[in-house]
Amino acid sequence: MTPMAQPRRSRSVRLLAPLTIIFAILSAAATVSLLGTTAALADPKPGSTGTSGPGVPVTAPRSPVTTKAAASSPGSSGKKAASAKKPSKPKATTASGFGQGSKGDKVVEVQTLLQNLKYDVSDTGGSFGDQTYHAVMAFQKVNGLSRTGRVSDAILAAMRTAVEPAPMLPTGGADRIEIDLEKQYLALYKQGALVKLLSISSGSGKDFCVLDPDTNKTACDKAITPGGSFRIRSRIIGWRESKLGLLYNPLYFNGGIAIHGAPSVPGSPASHGCVRIPMISAEWFPDAVTNGTPVYVFGGENRPAPLNAKAPTDTAPPAGAAPTTTVPLATLPGSAPTTVPGIATASTTTLGAVPLPTTLGPGVTNPATPTTVPRTALPVGSPTTLTPSS
Repeated sequence: MTPMAQPRRSRSVRLLAPLTIIFAILSAAATVSLLGTTAALADPKPGSTGTSGPGVPVTAPRSPVTTKAAASSPGSSGKKAASAKKPSKPKATTASGFGQGSKGDKVVEVQTLLQNLKYDVSDTGGSFGDQTYHAVMAFQKVNGLSRTGRVSDAILAAMRTAVEPAPMLPTGGADRIEIDLEKQYLALYKQGALVKLLSISSGSGKDFCVLDPDTNKTACDKAITPGGSFRIRSRIIGWRESKLGLLYNPLYFNGGIAIHGAPSVPGSPASHGCVRIPMISAEWFPDAVTNGTPVYVFGGENRPAPLNAKAPTDTAPPAGAAPTTTVPLATLPGSAPTTVPGIATASTTTLGAVPLPTTLGPGVTNPATPTTVPRTALPVGSPTTLTPSS
């Protein structure tokens, strides 16, 4: 009986072996399936196609995503998936009022008002262009308003009640130029009357360095428009390339510092030291200003021109202009006359119809001193102190 039981056990083992193999195969397949699911949920590698859609470029940067866990409510497990909170986009702001490109009756009104107030507007046809923009900017500067170059209801209301600004130096001569560095505007007077008000941009006050083409060395200074009283001494018609950039129709009044046209005349000081005026104004400005015209600069430091820049000496004034070599050199009481290159000394002379004094008032710095800037003008009558009107 015992020998007969062994064959039945052997057959059972033989039947179980295939089942064990089949079970092992099924288990392996299930494992592979689970691994595949994990791989499908993972981020695709750069350069791969991932599980669907286009591939992620190799060079595409991955932006970090900040996630914030969802707050668990009472009774919840607190295991809710974290969700990324998208940053809100800034709302676009629309500039108030109207500006360049605008047309219509309101533009006509603005242009007419500005023209009557002596701002540089020649066209009142109702098209808001560059000239109107600079005139609006000049109005805002003169009246201490926000410098936008646009016209809001408040700006238009201010224009309707505005008056011409008071002169900074009423005794400065019948023909003169007044420059306010704080407010950034220029006033041109002819025969004692205000003719034009222009927006300007003067020295930025920033440190700068340039390569001097004459010495091939780097020169550094501060972008300052010095204050004081000067005269238009020379000019160039057209473009001139200086060490500090391009100048259009420059009128030199303090060494290499000039009033000149520039494509950019922003609301704030931005030049190396020159006085920028709009290009459209620079077209007629030289014809309105003769050499020898006094230039009064208020609000500036008493210092030399940046880099001690000099005006070009090989430029002849246009026909009919007063000669630049006959301006007498002023002398201080008790001191001997000093010679300035390019300016002849004379005891008494005239520039056109304007008599020129030969002495300065007490306590005024000699303009020939290298480290100072002349502070007293040479207008009609006695020398006067530079005191801006309130």
